[in-house]
Amino acid sequence: MDVIDAIKARYTVRAYKPEPVPKEVLAELMEAALRAPSWANTQTWEFAVVGGEVMRELKQVLAARASAQDERYPDIPRPEWPSPYLERSRENGIRLYQLLGISRDDMEKQLQWYVDMYRLFDAPNGIIVYTDRELSVWALVNVGLVVQTIALAALDYGLGTTILAASVSYPDEVRRILKIPESKQLVIAMAIGYPDPEAKVNEFRSNREPLEAMVTWHGF
Repeated sequence: MDVIDAIKARYTVRAYKPEPVPKEVLAELMEAALRAPSWANTQTWEFAVVGGEVMRELKQVLAARASAQDERYPDIPRPEWPSPYLERSRENGIRLYQLLGISRDDMEKQLQWYVDMYRLFDAPNGIIVYTDRELSVWALVNVGLVVQTIALAALDYGLGTTILAASVSYPDEVRRILKIPESKQLVIAMAIGYPDPEAKVNEFRSNREPLEAMVTWHGF
């Protein structure tokens, strides 16, 4: 797939087919994605690629914590977004709920949607991305670069992804299941699999700010 086409085609997949992605496909995809740039080629990323019974256990445990609405304790604290960033996020959520027919007062459906997020939207496979704890904030910049590269490379294999902070909100549980040492901080998770084309939620596309709101030109 052309790179520009991939950038324009990528979206957050929120419903997947049940069939797992073959390990050899995931390995080939990850091998390509590891060409992502990083600060001075430091490559400050590590991955736990998950499938099968381990994936089922991970989803079950995270969903149970989310259903109980247990307090989250991510390794990297969740941000408090000021205006205008908060409004952009809220507008996206309102439009998504409207598409799904979830009203503001339907707490049961809202909770179910919340739990689905912790189940990685029932994707058959997942990727947990982590780094050494003592590294600087630039390690997180590196993670952002490689995560986007994975998301774009996935399209070439007919796969979709969801980039999820929710799935690393209970890091002790994730570390226990995946045997990730305490010396590592969990940064982000990705759901990955074959998108379900029949799912209404996969029609959703988030808005983007116009070019003129984000870019200033100098010397032109």
